[in-house]
Amino acid sequence: MIFGSGYQGPMRSYHASPAGYLGSFSHPVSDDGQKIEGSIDGSGAVGVADMGMSVTEGARFGSLIQTAQNAIRLGTGAIELATIQGGAEPGGAESYGHEARQALRELARANNVYFTSVHTPTNSVANLSGYNPQERGFNDEFRHREMEEVKKAIEFAADVGGGAVVVHTGEAQRDMSTAPWNREIYPGQKEFLGFDEEQGRQVLYMVDDRNGKLITEVRKSQTVFEPDFETTVIDGKEVYVDQDGNPLQDETDFDNLFRRVPKWDSGGTKFKTKRRDWQFFVDKAARWNQNHPREDGRDWTAEDIFFRTQMETRVLQHRGHSLFYGRSYEESQRARDEMLKAYDHYKKLEDSMSPEELWKVMEQDSKMGRHGYGVMGKFVPTEGKLPTQIIKEAIHQQNLDLKHIREASAAADAEADQIIETLEHVKPAQVYAKEITSKSYAEAGILAMEQTKNNPYAKRDIFVAPENLWPEMGYGTHPRELLELVTVAREKMIQFLTEKEIPSRQEMRDEEGNLKMEINPFYTGMNKKDAQEYAKRHIKATFDTQHLGMWWKHFQPMPGETKDERKGRFMTWFKDEVKNLHEHDIIGHIHAVDSLGGGHHHLPVGQGDLPIKEMLEWMRRKGYKGTMISEGHEEDGRFGAGRQMTETWSHLGSNMVGLGYGMGAPAPAFSDVHHSYFRSMQNPYFIFGAYSPSNDWQLWTQVPME
Repeated sequence: MIFGSGYQGPMRSYHASPAGYLGSFSHPVSDDGQKIEGSIDGSGAVGVADMGMSVTEGARFGSLIQTAQNAIRLGTGAIELATIQGGAEPGGAESYGHEARQALRELARANNVYFTSVHTPTNSVANLSGYNPQERGFNDEFRHREMEEVKKAIEFAADVGGGAVVVHTGEAQRDMSTAPWNREIYPGQKEFLGFDEEQGRQVLYMVDDRNGKLITEVRKSQTVFEPDFETTVIDGKEVYVDQDGNPLQDETDFDNLFRRVPKWDSGGTKFKTKRRDWQFFVDKAARWNQNHPREDGRDWTAEDIFFRTQMETRVLQHRGHSLFYGRSYEESQRARDEMLKAYDHYKKLEDSMSPEELWKVMEQDSKMGRHGYGVMGKFVPTEGKLPTQIIKEAIHQQNLDLKHIREASAAADAEADQIIETLEHVKPAQVYAKEITSKSYAEAGILAMEQTKNNPYAKRDIFVAPENLWPEMGYGTHPRELLELVTVAREKMIQFLTEKEIPSRQEMRDEEGNLKMEINPFYTGMNKKDAQEYAKRHIKATFDTQHLGMWWKHFQPMPGETKDERKGRFMTWFKDEVKNLHEHDIIGHIHAVDSLGGGHHHLPVGQGDLPIKEMLEWMRRKGYKGTMISEGHEEDGRFGAGRQMTETWSHLGSNMVGLGYGMGAPAPAFSDVHHSYFRSMQNPYFIFGAYSPSNDWQLWTQVPME
């Protein structure tokens, strides 16, 4: 109720702008629902209308219609709708039919508020790579289910006005200590560690990109032994040599690898070996990136080299087996040919002899054949056979020997070739995840673009917005990874919009295991410049301040550093990362949440120690035009309803205008009117008359008197 201006509606009106008591900061939505820019003064101050609120659904809260009404009564003018899905909780985007969606639109229009965003169900969408933590692998069906939830959320967001579609990131497990963004703060110590022993004991995973399956674990604490090969030095570089001393400079060529010569230890009557630790593979990866760049354009990683070294040994073992069996193949083949000639000779001879004469050429032959082991003729009776019979049996045995040689040698060669081809398709889990995730976000971005263009209720751009999740969830949660994720997703969306053919989305492959090309179903004929603009508009990031603050528990101390000094250094890192994200222009939506420490909590802004106010004001001064909402709901149920917003607004010093102050007087802050009584900064000791509360009478809305 707003006194002195006629009946305005049942809700508080911090966000509205009537010519009455409470007024507002300039609201970012016009009467027709189109987004307009809020007032940005030189201070970058965040007004009441700028900071929205997240609401959710479920058995405890009711429908989104009910929770949105509660938020409006509190005074917020911008709302994020967080959906749930699965389990015993009813909900999800598709649980809201045409009338429910219309009710949400009318609720927003009647109260001059807008929906900033739709949050996909956190209990069913954790990534768009298809990584399933329970299976510890990538599952295409799992990815499909996640994508379906995202598509539902995009269509739901379009039906209620547009905005961000928030998706949690956690695309694959990765090693913090070797991540490219992880700086060395002093010799041997990285800035962030997942756990104290991570640099020496972390487990890394390799994925076959043909099926998404984890095929091996790479343990940093594990050592690998390989033969110690003869080498020479050319231009300051050590290279392998063959048995004639010729250099074999291409280490990626398996034919060259097979020509290497292991060193012989005559005293130990064995070949020498070398022990390889993790640092060896780190150094070798760096060398290969300089001397042997990959055809697919990505860098070699220590995991690649580790796995490859293991597989090289297996390839050489199989090649050795093939050589062992194959070396006697030609000799056995010649022996068989000679036996066939002898058979023909004796066959003719036997045919020309009378039965009475044949016994003269018969030979004694053991029943146990060549496996008699010296007992034939001594303990086992022999029998007389014609030469052709003996030769025929020998030919049969020789054929079996040849077959064994062929099968064993060919199988060994096939196994070696299989390993070599597999090596072309094995990559670190985070590399594979990034490739799959980029496709997912590109497809989602195209759907967001189409809904923005074609849905009559979409008043603002719809964009898919990956959110940096807590650090332990893996790739995509660090701000540098979030930036990379958005960047590669935009590149993939540009490709989908502009190229007539793309690699098979159904993973159809040719005989060599490479993806076939197929007609691009997303092709529009759009030029790259326009495609870049659409990709930028429809794929952005959701920046969660508290999730960034959770990196504190992984932030390593300097020698002799106090906790306060460490905290100050962390806050500098925090601000630098926010600035980097903003300067790359990828943030489209903000979750403003505070915390103390590195746990996962949701405090109102100002109730923790993160520099959120400073960062938001800096971003506004630098031109940030996206939306922002508070997720600081943790204190509401324990310390007083509404603290999520009231404490956030108060801490930010959010301004309000139109309160009837003198011409030119500064607009009061939210804290100036919160808990006040008719502009008074102190609650009255008593009230009387028409404003006296009564149990016999209340507003039809049941809203408490202000």
